[in-house]
Amino acid sequence: MFCAISGRPLKYAVFSPKSKCVFEKSLIESYVQENGIDPINKEALSVEELIEIAQTSEQYAMSNSLNSSTLKVNYSIPNLLSSLQDEWDAIVLENFQLRQQLEASKKELSTALYRCDAAMNVATRASLEAENLKQELSILTQNLAPAQAIKADSNNEEATDKLASSLMQEIIRNSQEFAKASRKVKFQPLPYLHYTADTEVIANISPNGKIESAFVNGNIANGKLVAFHSAEGSCNIISSSTLETGSLKSLLKQNEYLNFAAPLSATQVLFGTKSGKHGVYDLVDQQEVFTVLQNDDDSEVVMVSWIKEISERAYVVVNSNGLVSLADTVDHRVVDLKATNFRTTFAHLHKDGLLLLQGNDKNLIVQDLTDVAKAPIEYAHDVEVEGPILSAKFASNGYWLVLATASLLKIFDLRKKPNTLATETLVFTDKSLVAWDLDPSMKVLYLVFKDLENTDQCTLCCYEYNKPSKKWALKKSITEFFNDVSNLAYIWDSTAGYIKAVTSTALVGAKLD
Repeated sequence: MFCAISGRPLKYAVFSPKSKCVFEKSLIESYVQENGIDPINKEALSVEELIEIAQTSEQYAMSNSLNSSTLKVNYSIPNLLSSLQDEWDAIVLENFQLRQQLEASKKELSTALYRCDAAMNVATRASLEAENLKQELSILTQNLAPAQAIKADSNNEEATDKLASSLMQEIIRNSQEFAKASRKVKFQPLPYLHYTADTEVIANISPNGKIESAFVNGNIANGKLVAFHSAEGSCNIISSSTLETGSLKSLLKQNEYLNFAAPLSATQVLFGTKSGKHGVYDLVDQQEVFTVLQNDDDSEVVMVSWIKEISERAYVVVNSNGLVSLADTVDHRVVDLKATNFRTTFAHLHKDGLLLLQGNDKNLIVQDLTDVAKAPIEYAHDVEVEGPILSAKFASNGYWLVLATASLLKIFDLRKKPNTLATETLVFTDKSLVAWDLDPSMKVLYLVFKDLENTDQCTLCCYEYNKPSKKWALKKSITEFFNDVSNLAYIWDSTAGYIKAVTSTALVGAKLD
């Protein structure tokens, strides 16, 4: 038999009931008295628990032949060897303990290094995210300064300037906090390869109707709604599963028409008329929520937008002459920020509330509302080659600006120099683009095309974004889509996405799952 500690033949063998191993008695007793545990499995062990193993007469004679009293007395060399043996056994025991300590230290060091590497990785990612956020905020909100009203009545010019400055400072301050919070909201792409058309239309509509989509109270975290309106004042608010119907006809005078309506909540719409009126209307209560306001410039309103997270009292208004205003719902006043004399047929407010897009069929500009004295950024567009602009909007990720014509779709990167593309341009040669929308994850793009030969036939195409290559790949074409579509919007709930589209006679829907 051999000792589990020293590996040498045993003189006085003992058995440990804890690890079921045998040891040299002197070594194990010394170890247990010092540590109180079994050296093999580390369980608690006392000297009393050790069991001596009896030896045969032959084993006893052999183990003690060189340590007899006669030899010890009469010879010095065996006595010396016995002493050296005892010293060696002590060294073996100490070496055994040191090896155990070394192994434990290696494990602790390995664990510490792993945790250190993990902490460094987390710190590096946090630092990169902080730097990216600083860069994005710097680009999106350069030269922050209180906006000054450029038009004011001579009797209240000072009060108007103070109001404009106060409102803009509130928007700037809240926008920075809102931007940080909204970047934490992440979306995963919902299934889209299976298509189910609604068996019935959502609503019958007049031919001159329009749809506008917006986030609830201006915040994507609250979800997205669609509003349909007609020029005569009828209006519907559509979610993924509900429909709210109402009318704004009571607000319209004779020969006055509605030009814009976007959802603010499940029951309220932001509206603008062709004669310059604007406000908030509740379809359930059938009344205006605040006093209806009127711009000094009676041109038609092309956009009304309100992000309540950054301003509890003021919304942004843009009219067809390019006039940008803030409407104060507390003091019931309109503060003009900038008159660009830029022909505007559509406009869109950035999700953070500080950048404004204005466009028409030939030109597109973006301006910083915090510095209205600064010239706007012009985005290059060759209308002769690329065709008239159908639409343009900021994407909900805050980084992209999407421009669409009948023959192409371009996405610009707002974080880089103006006119820098973020993705590969999609070009269409054998079909005509009608409308588009993005899912909130920014990974799926929905496009509706009309056949160049059969203009009533429409196809819904689903493109998926490949981030490494910065390209869009066609994943599914739905040829059984509704005919004669003029516009669409993509909305969602927790389980599926929905396409809401406008045809010449109806508001229709389709489920993607």
